[in-house]
Order: sequence, then structure tokens, then C-alpha cells
Amino acid sequence: MTTEPAYFQIAFYIISPFLTFLAVAIAYLAIYRQSKPNIVIHYEPSDDAGSIIDLVIHNYGGGTAKDVQFSKAIPIGCFGIDQARPVENSNFLKVKIPILAPGKTLRYMGGQYSGLLVHIGDGYPVTATYNYRTPLRIKKKGKDTSILDIHYMAGMHSSNSAAYDLADAMKGRNNTVFIKTNKALEVISKQLTRIAAVLESSRESSSENT
Repeated sequence: MTTEPAYFQIAFYIISPFLTFLAVAIAYLAIYRQSKPNIVIHYEPSDDAGSIIDLVIHNYGGGTAKDVQFSKAIPIGCFGIDQARPVENSNFLKVKIPILAPGKTLRYMGGQYSGLLVHIGDGYPVTATYNYRTPLRIKKKGKDTSILDIHYMAGMHSSNSAAYDLADAMKGRNNTVFIKTNKALEVISKQLTRIAAVLESSRESSSENT
């Protein structure tokens, strides 16, 4: 009976450091995961232009990724709604991103459904490699693989945003009420110019007669 407290004390001395180490390890692992970048690459419909698909590169992680590179060129500039238009693979995205901060998004004009589908097929794997630092400031290399797919966009409704239509209208690229108004104003302006010229001519004639 007298030896039981001694056993408990010895067990406590043995287990306590282990539990402390385990708690520190779990805490570090949680911080490490929060500080690691997570680069995701995908296509999504453009928020502005209907039928246009954007290529999106986003850092969903909590750390900054440096010197981001990709395992292969990523298809962009591939247009065609019903039929793909010819495009050179040399025009695909081949970049090295110096810094991609947490939550930072880069967007490129990917193209249109049929144009991209020719190159994406049933899945286009791309691996992003990068450098980052751990919470202990140790430099490490990371990599994330994304499978690019656009099949889910088939038959998806698409339309231009109001801001995009307004910009087009102001630039005269579509037939809207703004274009009609501008034409009407041009006609009125020409008529007013003619009336002003007639009045000025009449005024000059009156001055000469007097």
C-alpha cells in the first residue's frame, strides 16, 4: 500500500513530458497547416462576359507561396462556342509567379467551352510547385495538383453583367437604347447647328440693311 503513491509519481514523471510534447506537436501541426499555401487552379464562368470562361489561380492557404511554377502550359485563349477555333499551344499560359499571397486570385481569359474542351478533354492535371516558409521560418518546397475540368459548364446559362453591357453600349458595340439615344442626339445637334447658322445669317443680313 505504501508503494502505490511512488508508482503513481514515477508514472506521472514519465507520462507528463510525453503529454506535453504531444500537445506542443499538435499545436505546431495546426499552426503549420494554417501557414502552408494551397494553390488551386480551375476554370469558372466569367462574371462579366457571357460564354467566356476564366482561368482562376487562387491561394486558399494561409501562407505566401513564392516562385510558383506549373508542371505544364495551361490552356488559355481557346475560343469557340459550337466549334473550336484554331489556337497555337505556344500561346498557353507559361508563367512563373514571384509571389502569391494568402487569398490572392489571378484571373486569365481562358476562352469558351468548345475551344477549351478540345485541350482539356476529360481532365487536365496541372501541378503547382512553390517555395514557402514554416512557422519556424524554415524554407520548404510545396506542391498542389489540380485537375482542370469544364464538363460541368455544358448547357450552363450565360449572360453579360450589367456593367459589361453598359461599357459595350457606351463604346457602341451593341444595339441598345444608349446607341439610339446617341444617334438621336447627333441628329438634334446637327439640326440645332443648322438653325444657329440660319439665325446668324439672318442677323448679319439685318445688320447690313440697317
